[in-house]
Amino acid sequence: MLRLIDRRNLEEFPDLVRSMHRDRKRLFVDIFRWDLPNENGEERDAFDDDDASYLVLADNAGRHIASIRFLRTDRPHLLDTVFPELCEASIPRGPAIREITRLCLPLRKRDRIAARNILARGIIDYARAAGVASYTAVCHMSFLSELLSAGWRCTPLGLPRAAGGAPAGAVEIHMDGDTADLLAANWRCPPAAPRLSQHRPELAA
Repeated sequence: MLRLIDRRNLEEFPDLVRSMHRDRKRLFVDIFRWDLPNENGEERDAFDDDDASYLVLADNAGRHIASIRFLRTDRPHLLDTVFPELCEASIPRGPAIREITRLCLPLRKRDRIAARNILARGIIDYARAAGVASYTAVCHMSFLSELLSAGWRCTPLGLPRAAGGAPAGAVEIHMDGDTADLLAANWRCPPAAPRLSQHRPELAA
């Protein structure tokens, strides 16, 4: 299943949310060795608050497979608070712009690519439903090359710098009219892959 989890339904999925934070700790702290706050085997930071939203892919038992976090840009977020030096000009902000953070994917390559493609389609579906025109993100250069090869239109916001032990850059990812078609052609999802429901009226709020 692919779910959008936010303050409206967070309490409906306590086990899934804990599973997500445990996997984030395992990936970012234990494997990537990022210096991030963690407690009781879970990684959380100051931005995991009531304004955060999560796109979460789970298995049939309700366990976390992959996830991404959306942050509003009309309030403090990672790019303007932690990584402002990655932007040479003004940081894109506004109600139609979200920041993508904490992309947490499986380690096995085949599983990672499948989960990446499902989340990517969910990102586009969320943009359509919530009126998101673009996303900002801090990307390691290896992942940025994946985005560009898939046809996503990305605007660099500054020169790459070292972040988390590897070169990273800030980008704005535009949601264009042909983004979904490019994704379907280059980052394919099987017909039975879960999709974000378009029937939550509050997505447009």
